[in-house]
Order: sequence, then structure tokens, then C-alpha cells
Amino acid sequence: MMTEYWSSLASLLGVLAFCQSLLQLVFPPELRFLCLRFLNRLFHLFSSYCYFDITEIDGVCTNELYNAVQLYLSSFVSNNGNRLSLTRALNSTATTFGLSNNDCIFDTFGGATVLWEHVVIQRQSQALTWRPLPEEKRGFTLRIKKKDKPLILHSYLDYIMEKSDELRRKNRDRLLYTNTRGGSLDSRGHPWESVLFKHPSTFDTLAMHPVKKQEIMDDLRDFADGQSFYHKTGRAWKRGYLLYGPPGTGKSSMIAAMANYLSYDIYDLELTEVHNNSELRNLLMKTSSKSIIVIEDIDCSVNLTNRKKKKKKNKYNKGNYCDLETSRGAGGDEDGGNSTITLSGLLNFTDGLWSCCGSERIFVFTTNHIEELDPALLRRGRMDMHVYMSYCSYPALQILLKNYLGYEETGLDSDDLKQMAEVVDKAEMTPADISEILIKNRRHKHKALSELLEAMKTRAERKLKCGSLRQEMEDEEEEEEEKRALESPEGGSESDFEQSCKKEEEIEENMK
Repeated sequence: MMTEYWSSLASLLGVLAFCQSLLQLVFPPELRFLCLRFLNRLFHLFSSYCYFDITEIDGVCTNELYNAVQLYLSSFVSNNGNRLSLTRALNSTATTFGLSNNDCIFDTFGGATVLWEHVVIQRQSQALTWRPLPEEKRGFTLRIKKKDKPLILHSYLDYIMEKSDELRRKNRDRLLYTNTRGGSLDSRGHPWESVLFKHPSTFDTLAMHPVKKQEIMDDLRDFADGQSFYHKTGRAWKRGYLLYGPPGTGKSSMIAAMANYLSYDIYDLELTEVHNNSELRNLLMKTSSKSIIVIEDIDCSVNLTNRKKKKKKNKYNKGNYCDLETSRGAGGDEDGGNSTITLSGLLNFTDGLWSCCGSERIFVFTTNHIEELDPALLRRGRMDMHVYMSYCSYPALQILLKNYLGYEETGLDSDDLKQMAEVVDKAEMTPADISEILIKNRRHKHKALSELLEAMKTRAERKLKCGSLRQEMEDEEEEEEEKRALESPEGGSESDFEQSCKKEEEIEENMK
């Protein structure tokens, strides 16, 4: 029985081999290739889908679109994929998700559904070249409906490139730049030196009133997403912020929070190391887009005092009435050396033609004395948003208690909260002062609260006493001035005016 089965199977295989050889004689390989090509075209003609291949290597160059698609798919593949590849770089704490070989995933854009397939094929052989190719041929195949072709091939691919750039910027390490001493160049010929920027400050931990904080965040997001708006209105894609207020109110922490929020690099410009306007302009040209250019304590860096005071001082000197000299070193300043940065050069740096040679840049100035700065530097268009960094308010105090002690509003005694709310505004303590008390007693939370409350009360009482003394002194000065005015002879208004001018000059000299 078995012998008959095997004999019949052998005869059947022989018939199939004879038919195959006969077909090969009747249909040569060229004809079979044409038939397959025709069937393939016929299939695609009646199919509702079309396919696009995106290979990893285009000739001998890397295909940037492939890298963009890979990065874009990795942003959401962990939630939608069934089979993932996990990678972690050396000395990295982040795990990267990717689409496994020959696996696929769906995506939607503008109401259209697309299918991405990661195709990996082993290379058979490769010729000897100056640049050996990888052993595997990698690529993505995009399947879309034919009716969605106009939408996908333009808007969707552009969206992928923009999204991948944003993800690449967020994933990379941010840098903090500073201009090199004396305008020298580094080993790469750049005037900026850089270090990794690891400041942990964010808007969540920033001690500021939530409403004011949200206003700044919305303004930053509108700026970052406003490329089309700025181009449409004919404005340079830049924005200026002025942070002013007493020392210790969080101006530097605000800059770090802005950089972490937008994932921008920071260029910390030290004006005392810049010799002239030309060098300042060169530093601006060497900054990159998506960056924050910072000049801290602008009132202490160069002489940019208010020109209105100089006009009062030189009111009767016609030759010096329009004197706008603001350069360092021109007046023999010992610290200025031969540096000649002028107010005009700094204005052109922030709002001139050269400031347009780049895009998506933010200028941030900080100062403790805004009244000392020239109005030309403060006007909108140069410093678009003025942010007053005030003393610690009650909402900011709640943020500090949560950051340092882990206290929520519901976790505190109502009596302590009421006392803090009553005294915090009167105490006029900076977030730095409060933070130091909380850090020192962070292991003893109840002691931290009691010591903080006592410090607030002491500071409030001191402020109240100083305010009353100051008011008494001002009242006494007003009474003395009234007595002198009554005792002075008539027609002495000119001498009184000259005396007041001399007093103003003496005050300005003492302030300098």
C-alpha cells in the first residue's frame, strides 16, 4: 500500500516538473516579467491606495526625511505600537521607543488615516566603495488613500519635518554661552564659549503670582508659534523682555524658566568684555536661532543713564544740550579701558537692521533700577514686555512652601495661613530671603514655619517704623523749605532755581 502511494506521488511530481519546464520554454523570463509588471499595474489601477518609499540612504547621502519620520514616529509609537524596539544611549536616563523591523503603525492627519511600515531588508552584496553601506537596507513605506494624496505629500510631510525639529531640540542638551574674554576666539573660531545648561528652574517652581506667570507663559508660546504672524506683519521674529525689581526677586530664575519652557539656548552677554559696537554686532551675528540673549544688570554694565537728567544738567550750555555720549572709556573711566560701546550701538543690537539677521530670538535685560535707564532702550519694540519682579506675595509664598517643605494650602494650619497672608505684603521680603529660611529648616517643617512667620513680623514692624521716620523727616524738610521761601527776599526766584539745580547736580554726583 505504501509503495503504491509513493509511486503515485513520484509520478505527480514528475508531471509538475514537466509542466514547469514546458512553461519556461513557452514563457521566457522576459515575458514573465512583463506579465507580472502588467498585473502589478492593473492591481494599482483598481486599488484605492498608493505607496511611497522613504529609504534611509539616498545614493551615498543620508535621507533627512527618513530621520525625521523615525523621530516623529518615536514620539507616539509607545502608546499605539504593539511591537517596539527600545534603546538607551550611554550615560543617558531616557529610553527611546522605536518601530520594530517590518512592523507598522497607523497615524491620522487632517482627517486622513495613513499607514507607516518600517521595512528592513538584508543586503545581498555591495561593491567596493569609499563609503561602505550598512548591511541592512532600511526604509519606511507610507500607504495613503489616493484621494488624500494632495494633503499628505505637502502639509503632512512638512508637519513631520517641523515636529521632528522641535523634538530634536527638546531632546538635546541645552547650552549656556558666554562671550570670550577680550573678544578672543575659541578653538573653532567662535567668539562664544559654551557649557551644558542644567538649571532646574521652571514656571511650576517659580515664586510668582500665578496670573502673572500664566501671562508670561502665554506670551512666550505665542512668540514661539508666531512665525507666520511676524512674517505677515513685516516684523522681525524677535521679542524683548525687561525684568526689573529689587535684588533677590528671581530675575535669573525667570530667565532659566523661560529657557526650559521653550527649550532655547542662552547667550549670557558680558558687555564689559566687548570693546566696540562692531564687536557687539559680530557677537549678535554668531548667535543661533531659538535662543535667549541675556544682558544682566544693564545699569551696571555700561553708562546708559537717562538722557533727560543730562539735559537738565546742561540746560544752559547750548554746546552740550544734545550731548548723548554714553560710551565707556570716552570720559576717562578707569574700568572702561578703550571700550567704546554706545547707546546707539546697543539700540541697533536689539532693534536695528542687524537684529533682523536671524530669527526666533529673545532679548532679556535685567536691572535693579529701571529709572536709571534711558527711555530709548525701554520703549516697546525693544523691550516689548516689562516684568516687575516684586517682593514675595502670598500666592508666591504658597509656591515656596510647596517647593521646599511639600506643604499644600490644605496641609497648613488655618491660623498660620491667616497670619502669613496678613503680614507677607507688609514685610516686603524677597523670595531669596524666604527660601533661605525654608532651606535652613527643611528637616524641621514646624520650626521653619514658626521662624518664617517671626521673620515676617519683625521685618514688617521694622518697615513700619522706618516708614514713619521717613515721613517725619520729609515733613520737617517741607517745613524748612517753606520757612526759607518766606524769609527770602522778593525776586529771588532765579537764585532759588540755581540752588535747586546745584542740589540736583550734587545728588547725581553722589549717586555716581
